[in-house]
Amino acid sequence: MEIVEIQRGNPAYPASLEEAPNPPATLYARGNVSLLNRPGVAIVGSRDASPNGLEIARRIAGYVVSKGNVVISGLALGIDAAAHEGALAAGGDTIAVLAHGLHTANPRANYKLAMRILDAGGLWVSEHPEGVSPQRHFFVARNRIQVGLSQSSVIVESAASSGTMKHVDFCLQARHRLFAVAPHNPENSLGLNCQGPMKLINEGKATALRTKSDYDLLEL
Repeated sequence: MEIVEIQRGNPAYPASLEEAPNPPATLYARGNVSLLNRPGVAIVGSRDASPNGLEIARRIAGYVVSKGNVVISGLALGIDAAAHEGALAAGGDTIAVLAHGLHTANPRANYKLAMRILDAGGLWVSEHPEGVSPQRHFFVARNRIQVGLSQSSVIVESAASSGTMKHVDFCLQARHRLFAVAPHNPENSLGLNCQGPMKLINEGKATALRTKSDYDLLEL
């Protein structure tokens, strides 16, 4: 599938990303580029996710696409992959923001998932040209693209200090709507890895999502 270069100033360049802090001069896209100007929700979180956290990510993604919105995530192991899977299972659209050139998709463990995204009419995007390999600092920078392509973000499981919290930093910088999944009871009977989400909620930086009834708060 052809890789398309979209320069800033081109009508195809997503308006929401254009308005975000430090947008890339060139966005590379592989797949259904029409998704770039659809309203989206970024769903991100821990690679070391609990079983219930993964299921919650899938359910939130399914809800998001049921409302006609696009799920945006980073194809990482754990919560990111579950978000993409939830969108696909619900027959919706999803964008994978990658930290390398679009000649392939990493991590290799999620390559089949990445191909399913394209086969289902989804999209891969990156600020890196074809052939560029992933580097550690690329993963931090790609968070600003996830934020720029979406109208709100949901954090599903995270340590209090982790790579996921870099996504939060870009959200706050962009004055972006931020939600975090919290246990539905004080005992945390679902065993969620919720140190990061609870810190954000307690500091007033994120709105809590505790039950399915809270998903209505995500409507754009």
